[in-house]
Amino acid sequence: MRRLPIFFLLDVSESMAGDNLRQLQHGLERLVASLRTDPYALETVYLSIIAFAGKAKTLTPLVDVASFYPPRLPVGSGTALGAALSHLMAEIDQQVLKTTPERKGDWKPVVYLMTDGKPTDHLKDALYRWQKYYQHQASLVAIGVGEYADLNALAKLTPHVVHLNAQNEDDFKRFIDWVSQSVVAQSRSVSAQQNGVSLAKLDDSILSKLGDLSLAAKVDEDYVILSGVCQRSRLPYLIKYERLPMTLANGQFNVDFGRYHLVGVMPLERDYYELCDDSMATPTINTDLLVGAAGCPHCGHRYALAACGNCNNLLCIGGEGEAICPHCQYENDFVLSTGDGFDISRARG
Repeated sequence: MRRLPIFFLLDVSESMAGDNLRQLQHGLERLVASLRTDPYALETVYLSIIAFAGKAKTLTPLVDVASFYPPRLPVGSGTALGAALSHLMAEIDQQVLKTTPERKGDWKPVVYLMTDGKPTDHLKDALYRWQKYYQHQASLVAIGVGEYADLNALAKLTPHVVHLNAQNEDDFKRFIDWVSQSVVAQSRSVSAQQNGVSLAKLDDSILSKLGDLSLAAKVDEDYVILSGVCQRSRLPYLIKYERLPMTLANGQFNVDFGRYHLVGVMPLERDYYELCDDSMATPTINTDLLVGAAGCPHCGHRYALAACGNCNNLLCIGGEGEAICPHCQYENDFVLSTGDGFDISRARG
């Protein structure tokens, strides 16, 4: 039986951390359970999971549906779409069986790319290779999640661009059902010797085809993500803030006093660093723009927003006094800030 390779290329950048990543994790489990009920999918579909942030990594190589077990999705820094595309092309070369005079190879693979942000690396070279050598070898379905996904970049990769606006967990379940139905439709079409990519009917309450590109690529300045390391456990964590609009209008003058308010703090594991690209430039933000403080989710220290005086990275502290930075081992003597704000490193999202 010829295989139908299905690659899931998933954005696991910091902006996906929290509910989005949890729903995606559960969604993979729901997807596999659904595919196992379809005889066509059981016979033909092989799944692979590739995660990307600042770097890309194959979590699961191609495996049949019956043997597939959803991997734990990590979190990383950045949204390196160019690196993700390069990694995908290498995986297609290595995993997809080609047709030879002695055998028939795999069916044309289908790639489901999901991302919620803008590329943080240079896409040009990888895009050129994809357009010249790979776009006819594989069918790519790009899914932009939320209002800040760069649909312009996705439209350069494929004509099959879908925008997902899931407001709650039930919406995300319906999206996963759409993906499952699309995979089943594809498996049935190849079994019937039909060409092209088959997609299920869009649920227009949560999904829409790419429309006006002029509205597609907003710069996401509505949130700030900070990354720190627990002083005790040396495990990373993320602190997320969202914009709190405060605008004063005075005659002809509009003054924006926008601030970011605390949403929450999320514990991470050490594999966070595996998908972080340290060569990327690190932006900063002033603490005066941040409203609300968080404690450490690992050890319970009261302050998770302490900046090392040597490397400017964040760590957690219990209060004033000496603390050794887990990043650079510098010995700090912390005091509570009562003056002007200071710049701290901001995650790339």
